[in-house]
Amino acid sequence: MKQFLPIVIASIFFILGCTHSSIEDKIIVLPYNAFGPPSMSSHLLGVEWFQWQSHGDSRPREYPVKVVVYKDASLEELAAAYPIDEDLEKDFRYVEYTAAISYFDKNVHEVEEMAKEGFPAGDLSSELVETKSLILEALGK
Repeated sequence: MKQFLPIVIASIFFILGCTHSSIEDKIIVLPYNAFGPPSMSSHLLGVEWFQWQSHGDSRPREYPVKVVVYKDASLEELAAAYPIDEDLEKDFRYVEYTAAISYFDKNVHEVEEMAKEGFPAGDLSSELVETKSLILEALGK
């Protein structure tokens, strides 16, 4: 009986360790511009400048805003792992997986339709498809 208890305890810890996944298994972090131009993505992500600012800088500037696409994670987990910090200029936007996939499906279609009508789209459609593929690869399990 003395040997049985340590084996049971070790087994429980092993099982719990196998079923517990870290936040990194539930997210993918992408740059803001991976979602296309701000005119397309701002309704999903918010403004391209820091969210604590009322407006962007008067001089052009690149803001290091990151987008955290998540699946099966809580906002509390996200905020703890990827906190927004004005002093360190860390700005994260949290987007749920299905919302991100829907966004890419809709906008790839719209960009392709606009290109058929003669509007210049450059490589935007393929860039959006590539970003969607990264998300599916990371979280589509």
